Amino acid sequence: MSKKPLFAPFAGWLIRPEWAERVVAGAYDAKTPEQRRAAVESNPYSYFGVTRSRDDAIEGDTPSDDDLLAKGAETLTRILDAGAFEPTGRPAFYVYRLTYGQHSQTGLVGALDVDGLFDGRVLTHENVRPKRARLLGRHLEVVGATSSPIALTHRVNHELQALLAEVACGEPDVDHLIEGVRHQIWTMDDAATERAAAMLSDETVYVTDGHHRSAAAVAGRDAHPDDPAFARTLAVLFPDEELRVEAFHRRAPRNAASGIDDLVAALSTVGTVEPVADAAAADPSERGQIGVYSDGNWWKLTLHDADHPTALDSLDVERLRRRVIGEVMGVDELGAKSGVDYVPAPTGVDELVSMCDADGAVGFLVYPTDIADLMAVAEAGDLMPPKSSYFAPKPRSGIFLRVLGCGATSHLPPS
Repeated sequence: MSKKPLFAPFAGWLIRPEWAERVVAGAYDAKTPEQRRAAVESNPYSYFGVTRSRDDAIEGDTPSDDDLLAKGAETLTRILDAGAFEPTGRPAFYVYRLTYGQHSQTGLVGALDVDGLFDGRVLTHENVRPKRARLLGRHLEVVGATSSPIALTHRVNHELQALLAEVACGEPDVDHLIEGVRHQIWTMDDAATERAAAMLSDETVYVTDGHHRSAAAVAGRDAHPDDPAFARTLAVLFPDEELRVEAFHRRAPRNAASGIDDLVAALSTVGTVEPVADAAAADPSERGQIGVYSDGNWWKLTLHDADHPTALDSLDVERLRRRVIGEVMGVDELGAKSGVDYVPAPTGVDELVSMCDADGAVGFLVYPTDIADLMAVAEAGDLMPPKSSYFAPKPRSGIFLRVLGCGATSHLPPS
């Protein structure tokens, strides 16, 4: 029995240009819960209101998952009733170009076959947190739409990229600037869509951003095995050579090594510890280096050399998880209530320091994971710790809409 095409065109919806400013959300991971909450409180049409999580609740409030999902559905209904999205009206692929400063990347948006996550066509590389994945799975049913595409990469297909560039010579359907990133969308005509489909017949692709959304898509398909809308999920495919990878810094609670002297002594068992003046001096300049912050002090930790029998074992994020956060801090980063959280490099070191000062956690600056390493780990079938890489710029929620025809979109035909 032949497999279904990995990518298929879909009858998507695009944000109307006059609504983009109000609806399109900023980068979720680069915002604090307070910033996301403020965006929702000041703007009832922000797509942050659709994707809200428990972290975004007002301090002291403990909403249930049902409450969060109901508010998300209510926000999407408000956006749809306002006519903020326009349906394409036919199955199509879309060209999506993101430009930030001198960097530009151009990808193809389509509906990804969820079965690809099981048959080797879609390779993942990060662990997920089950509670978050379950909430996102229920989000599909209650909200009834997806707007945050799973970001994928593949080894560059020059023929496909030439086609995308050809389509992008025309006037874009969407041209929106948010947080310094320009987002441009072109809808492919039927001929270009057919050509693109033929070029994607034998692709192996790698998830770069959206492992929890991937897990949610699997949960949705399992819950609705006979519904073709749940057999696919929204995704965008970028070539590997155009991606820009930054670090996801970490902070961990002090389950062990509670004092400064204890911390330095414990760190010395896994590497060479050098006190430095500030964050700039602590910032890793090469693999094997980790910046450490605690109580106003900075150090540069250079991990001891060790055997690395697998691609995963050689990664700084994995060595940090095992040797430092695990052995030194006494924290299981993969545990359900580890207390470890993450700050993407674009958010800035000042935010990491502020968070550590507020609760006494220890901060860690990490050297970025290379895209080739990510692909090697995925090919080996291994899984990195959560938030092992931060791809910037990244797609935004509130530009595309793939309708599932249930929940808040039960009155609409599925995409």
